[in-house]
Amino acid sequence: MPVHRSISGSNVTVAQQLAATTPVLGSNGAGNLAFIHHHFPASAGAMGHPTQLRLALVIKGGGRLQQICPRGAALDAHWHIGQFNVVLPGQTGTYSSPAVEVLGLAIDWPALGPTAVNLPTLAPLTGALHRDATVSALLHALWAASRSGVLSDELLHACGNAVLDRLVQMAQRPAALSAGARVLSAAQMKRLTEYIDAARDVRLTVPMMADALGMDDTRLSRGLQAAAGMSPYQFLVHRRMHWARGELERGVSVMRVAQSVGYANASKFSAAYRRVMGCAPSASLG
Repeated sequence: MPVHRSISGSNVTVAQQLAATTPVLGSNGAGNLAFIHHHFPASAGAMGHPTQLRLALVIKGGGRLQQICPRGAALDAHWHIGQFNVVLPGQTGTYSSPAVEVLGLAIDWPALGPTAVNLPTLAPLTGALHRDATVSALLHALWAASRSGVLSDELLHACGNAVLDRLVQMAQRPAALSAGARVLSAAQMKRLTEYIDAARDVRLTVPMMADALGMDDTRLSRGLQAAAGMSPYQFLVHRRMHWARGELERGVSVMRVAQSVGYANASKFSAAYRRVMGCAPSASLG
């Protein structure tokens, strides 16, 4: 098995463990965190790792994801682009996954030493897929830095800590939701994304998206916040920027892509793209 090293040169256990099957783009000097970008074929089998927390954000592909854990919440949902899952250390079981391309983090939990993050605090995240602009932007920023050859130990360490802080906030979010906030179902999320994709160049409004699901604005906003951690507008922009990335990678010009997702002004499109993807549109051009 090839030995992966951190950017600063020291051997990294978590990278060594992943290297047999997964390309490791970088790992921090302390040896407790690795960043990956990988195409996974459709597969099924045993899941989990005794010491690693793993997070995977889908950037291409998708389909039905199932995770069955003897001790913990089961997960059965449609994995869309822009959503991520979290598997905690020691969370074992079986999985069935569609073909996906992911950006991911693997964190060797015992190597972190004393930490303000309690694993039980993160347990609510394991039974669902999540969509969060902050986590997405952090992972895309790491990917952009890696492709540009400027990914450093310091950047990886800082982004890893920021992701953990954000996960804690997300795990505590359900308790803050109002009692009337019903999570949008997987079928409703699928219908919403299909509606957004079919009206890619239309200036969609919250009432228009709510009508597409047969509900009022408040119900959509609360249900989407509960399901994805985003407002309808944030969800709309997030979905369109992920589509835009694919077009840019195919070599379509920034101006043409901007117009295709309803932006007459390229600078406004660039600002939205940078917020979601963590880099300028030009950095994604194929």
